[in-house]
Amino acid sequence: MRSVRLRLLVSHLILVLLLGIVMSAAISSFAALGRGIDRVLEGNYKSIVAAHSMQNGIQLDFAGYGLLFANHRTEAIDRFRRGHLSFTEGISLARQSVNEEGEALIIERIERAGKLHRAAVNLTLSSSAPDYEAFAQDESQNRSELRKAINDLIRTNQDAMNRESELAKALVQSAAWRSIGIAGTALLLAIFMTIALSRSILRPLRILAERAEAIGGGDYDQRVPIRGKDEFGKLAKAFNAMSARLREIRKHEQSKLARAQLMSSQALESLYDPVIVSDAQGMIVYLNTAAEGLFGPSPAAPRTPIVEHIGDERILVAMKKALRQEVVVATEDESSLIPISVEGKDRTYRLRATPIKDEEGLLLGSVTVLEDITHLKELDQMKSDFIGVASHELRTPVTSLAMSVQLFEEVSENLTNSQQEIIKVQKNDLERLQNVIKELLDLSRLESGRQPMKFAKVDVKSLLASVKESVAASARDSDVRLESNLDPNLQHVEADRGQIERVLINLSSNAIRHSPKGTTVRIQAVDQGDQVTFSVEDQGEGIPETYLNSIFDRFVQVPGATGGGAGLGLSISQHIVNAHGGNIWADSELGKGSRFSFSIPKNQTSLRD
Repeated sequence: MRSVRLRLLVSHLILVLLLGIVMSAAISSFAALGRGIDRVLEGNYKSIVAAHSMQNGIQLDFAGYGLLFANHRTEAIDRFRRGHLSFTEGISLARQSVNEEGEALIIERIERAGKLHRAAVNLTLSSSAPDYEAFAQDESQNRSELRKAINDLIRTNQDAMNRESELAKALVQSAAWRSIGIAGTALLLAIFMTIALSRSILRPLRILAERAEAIGGGDYDQRVPIRGKDEFGKLAKAFNAMSARLREIRKHEQSKLARAQLMSSQALESLYDPVIVSDAQGMIVYLNTAAEGLFGPSPAAPRTPIVEHIGDERILVAMKKALRQEVVVATEDESSLIPISVEGKDRTYRLRATPIKDEEGLLLGSVTVLEDITHLKELDQMKSDFIGVASHELRTPVTSLAMSVQLFEEVSENLTNSQQEIIKVQKNDLERLQNVIKELLDLSRLESGRQPMKFAKVDVKSLLASVKESVAASARDSDVRLESNLDPNLQHVEADRGQIERVLINLSSNAIRHSPKGTTVRIQAVDQGDQVTFSVEDQGEGIPETYLNSIFDRFVQVPGATGGGAGLGLSISQHIVNAHGGNIWADSELGKGSRFSFSIPKNQTSLRD
């Protein structure tokens, strides 16, 4: 089959040929019209000009007669000469322009009458006394014949010119209709060829576009039914090869995807921890075997909302937060621990909810993992019980030792200076040991829930003033300035005043202890709607980032920090804040200081209920 390029070339050549035919017809018509005009100009028009020249010669002769009879012989001779010249030129031009039937006979009549007229003129000139009246009688008949012959010559050529004019009009009209007919035929042929060519070219393109769109929609079984060896045939062959390759690739990828899904499903099924997968609307998509053991078998389609199948409020809240805020919900405090009864035994799970997104960041759903930490909780409880028992048992001997030191102080006058120094050191160590035991007992009571919070309406301004007064002496001794900032919109908060004050004093004391001389410690309270955020900010050495996540654990102390307690103050503060339904955290940058903040709800009624 001919190539598309050759078809386009042939079609354009045919169109050019049709255009040439139209132009040739028009040129032929104009050429015929030009030839008719040439005939008029070369023959008839020249004969009329010759006739006018002869008439002019006769008029000059009669003017010469008038001058001659008026005795102006010289001027009369000049007129006769010029008249004879004009008449002779007219006769000569008329003989050369003969192209009509009978025109030669008319010219012969003019020549005979002209000879008689010229003979009369010569006779008059040769007479010494010409008689005007005799001349007029002799020339009357001759002049009449001459004028009639000249007029016949003019009329003959005018009639011929009128005929040529009508013929030219008919020729123009015929040429116009012929040109219109040829142009119309050429136009119809051009339209037909254009439509045929367009169909032969656009149809394969339309088929290719439709098949390409179908492949773009995922239908890789498309084939292009175009045969031939032209460009479209080659393109169709390449398209079909591409479609077959895409089918193979899709089949391979589907196989890989099926294996990956099987592996993912088996991996989730083999997990010991329960896993819950939901879609972006909060509908259950998948429960692994461990989750089905807790909440029952996976619901059949249509998908069931999590609230109807899971039921635990804390799990629902975490999953909703992961879906709505698109953040990971995972904390290390008590709020993330969920007790669930399994086969009559209480087990403890740590809740972690994570949003699932595609490569473009579009939310697909969430995955929630319940990590079984029952054994860790039991170990932690054993440690707490041991710490509580040990702290309680140590109180009696430590108290006895403190009383002994007090007795030694009473008789210190009888002791040497070295012995007094030893007693002073023992007293300081016993006081520190008593504080550690007291903190251990408080921590044990807080962790076990034996020390409930006593909520009441607290004046925030009075609370900050009391905290500032409690640490003022320590700030003066350390040459550190104290500032307190209160949100003017903040009036009261419902809390256990003693415990919240204890947290703020602990954070403020730590800030003062870690602040260089001449710096400032700021204590702030900010209203945040249904929450109140307290913060204590210093300008100290800062905390390394690796310790920020563990700073609230028991017995954790930052290496290189100035000496303090046993590392229980921040852990106790965290338990107090958690008991208020709040959250505590630390922000720090090395060399620029630290900020410890905690938020608690304004209203604790729901917690008490």
